[in-house]
Parts: sequence; structure tokens; C-alpha cells
Amino acid sequence: MQWGDAQVRVAEDGTSIKLVRGDELVVELAWVGAAGAPAELSVEDEVEHTLTTASGLVMQRQAVNGGWRNRWVLTTEPGRTLPVTDLLRVRPGSEYTLWSWGSGVTALLALAPAHAAGPVLGLRLEQGYLEELEDPGASSACVDYQVAPASTGLDAGQRLVTAIGADWYEGIEDLTRRLPPWLNDTQLDADEPWWSELADFGLSGPPGVQVEYSDGVVGVTGPVGRRILDIQTPRGLSRVPLEWVPGAESVLHAVASEAVKRGNGLSLAEAVCVQQAADRHALWLDPAADELLDRVDWTTADSVLGAAFGLSRGRSLGEGALVSDALRLLARLPVGVGYGRVVMAAWLASISLGMDIQARCHDLLGRSAIGRTASLESSLLHYRSVEVGGAELAGVANRLGGSLPGEAPLLTWTEQAQLVGLLELCPPEWDKAGLYAQVAEKARGQVLCAYADGRIHDAEPLAWLLLSPELSPGL
Repeated sequence: MQWGDAQVRVAEDGTSIKLVRGDELVVELAWVGAAGAPAELSVEDEVEHTLTTASGLVMQRQAVNGGWRNRWVLTTEPGRTLPVTDLLRVRPGSEYTLWSWGSGVTALLALAPAHAAGPVLGLRLEQGYLEELEDPGASSACVDYQVAPASTGLDAGQRLVTAIGADWYEGIEDLTRRLPPWLNDTQLDADEPWWSELADFGLSGPPGVQVEYSDGVVGVTGPVGRRILDIQTPRGLSRVPLEWVPGAESVLHAVASEAVKRGNGLSLAEAVCVQQAADRHALWLDPAADELLDRVDWTTADSVLGAAFGLSRGRSLGEGALVSDALRLLARLPVGVGYGRVVMAAWLASISLGMDIQARCHDLLGRSAIGRTASLESSLLHYRSVEVGGAELAGVANRLGGSLPGEAPLLTWTEQAQLVGLLELCPPEWDKAGLYAQVAEKARGQVLCAYADGRIHDAEPLAWLLLSPELSPGL
């Protein structure tokens, strides 16, 4: 079915729906585990199938009249009452990124170009319920969504409808007008209340979250980290993640302290965090902790984090030899994401130690980068124009969801932390520099919250945040 300059391609048995624009897959939708059947209706602008699942029958309708509309109706067999465990799978195309605010009856998804500004496909839940099933694995290419709250049952004669409308938007920021009007900024400083005109709605939160009412306005406060607020709207349950962002220093202290307390060898990421914590006076290094840092085998590492640690250690101890060792390590590493920032940090470290390595750093920065994201970092460090890096940087902002609330379910925490530093390299004279700074701040806050509430235990995302110009200029 033709939809403007895109096509909706439905499999003959109805088990897969793909939106293709030009030669690129934008998104594929599928009702997970459904057995297909030939189409019961197939005309120019509408296709209908009846699928079979463990829960019953799913009547699927795809239409492109007035836009792209998806509709699934789940019914059970007579005499059966079953829990609804059905899932809707969303798989972005290889050139697109998925941003998700899968929050119940007000869910909103964005499929945005990963290496350009737009256009962006917005998927808005018009009827039903969507909630991410769980965090996908590191190698996942798709996200599964529950189509009903947990423990929902469906009796014979009842129907469960899931309807999603799709529209094109010029940029990812344009989707903000599709968010609920009562939704204020969901990322807050520690101890800052979240306010909204929701006094007529039912609200509840997990332990530690306090809800207060005053003159028709609701105020919500909670401990640092991410907390889910359940809001009973007239349409049904909306699950809103609120984030109270801890200070970076407190997270750094906690991660570094835990690594030192363990007492055995430190990973490269842990070594970066411990050294940075000591340099910032967030952690006192006793002789045992100092010895842990001395034992880190970073000179043979295959990661720029090894060079980053060597630079921090050399600068802290005033040993230029460690800076030279870090340069030798960089010279044999491929030029990936973070490489350019560590080279710049080497140059700044050398200045503080009275070394003359500017020419060597220029040579390293002149090496060819591997991949579009690393090439973007190189172009930003060389102060090339917006015509060179503007589209790719817009794609980075898309991968982090712009200023939209929600998350990037197919990015690892390390990948998210790596992208934060790239946005912070945006030259201040570029038109969207202010917006990109806000996006970076939001994404960094999400990582810090994940540490505060125990969703991240690995030191690597924090170590990458420490390569960010915002948190650690010059390491």
C-alpha cells in the first residue's frame, strides 16, 4: 500500500508489517508468536488478516487512508478466560533509531534517522496499552511491548483493542506536541518536586515517593534515581517514569569506593573512575588503593579507556613518562569513538607537565576514523563546518531522543554515555548547540539515575561520561 513516498508492505500471511521509504526499512511491526493466514480483505488502501495466538484470535487491520493506521483486536474462544500475555514487536530499520515512551495508554514511539535530522516517524497509541516488556539484550534489534498491564485477563466475549496511528514529523522535537498536556519535565534535580495539574486523577508511586495535593495541583517528590508514577487517567493507566538526578560526584564516589573496597584487580573503567575520584577529592587513596592503581595493566589495553587512565595517572603523579606511554597506546589503536577526545586530553595533560607533544597529537588526530560516529568526533575536534558534521550530529541527538522523555531501549548504557560527549563537542555557534546541550544533560542524567537505583553496576558507562568535556575537561 502506497503512503505518500513510503510503502506499507504486509506479509501475505499477515505476520509482518514493514514500512519502507525509498530503499530503507523504517520499521517492522509484528504480533509476537502469531500464526498467520491469507488475507480476508485486500484492497488498495486496506488489508485485513485474522491471526491466531495462545490467547485467542487477533483481527489485524492495516490502512493508509488519511495516514497509516494499525489496529489489532484480540478475542478469546468461548468459555475461556485467559491472562493476556500477547506482545507487539517493534524493529527499527538499520538506518533508524527507536526512542520509546512506552507508558501505558499514552505511549509514544519515535523512529528517527540515526545519521540525519529527519523526517521522523511518530507512532502514537490511540487506543489500548503499551509497556516495554523488559530491557532488551545487548545484541537485540527489536523491542517487545505488553499490550495490557500485567495480570490482565480477558473473558469470552471481551475484546482488547490496540490501535496505533503513524505520522511523519519534520524533526524529533515536533513529537512533543503529541505528549499528554499534563506532562511536565520528568527529569528533576535531587529533592526537586514534580508538579502537574492532576488532582482529579488517581496517583500512586513506589515506596519513598511522596504525593501532595494543593489547589488542584499535585506535587511529587522521591529519592534519587528513576521512579515509576502510576496515573489513572480517563483513558486508563499511564506509567510515568520520573527521574531525580544525583550529583555526578556522589555517583563517582560510590562507584570508586565500591571498586576499591572489593580489593582485587581493577578493570580499566574502574581505574579511570578511582583515579578521577581521587583527583576530585571525592575519594581518599590510602596506600592499598594506590597500589591497586599501580597494578592496572593499561599499556597493553585495546581500549581508549586504557590511555585515558594513563593520562589521568600521569597528570596526577606528575610523570610525563606515563603520558608518553598513553600516546604510544593511542598510536596503535583504531580511531573509534572517544579516540579524539583522549588525544585532546593528552595534549592538555602535557601542557600541565611542561611537555611538548603538540605535533604528535596533531598526527594522531589526523588519522582516519572508523565509522560515521567516530568520523563525526574527528570533524568536531577539527572545527569543521556544520555542513560537514551537522547531519550526523542531528542523528546523534535523535539516538538520544532529543528532548523527549523516555529512553532508547536498543542502546546500551555505555553507548548512551559515549554519545553524550559527542553532543557536548558541538561548536557553540551552531544553531542547535543549545538544544544539543540539553539533550546531553538529559541523557547524562539518565545514566546517573541508573547508577543511583542499581540498574547499572558496571563502571564503564561512568568512565565514558568522564571523557565528556562537561564532566572532565582535560581529564
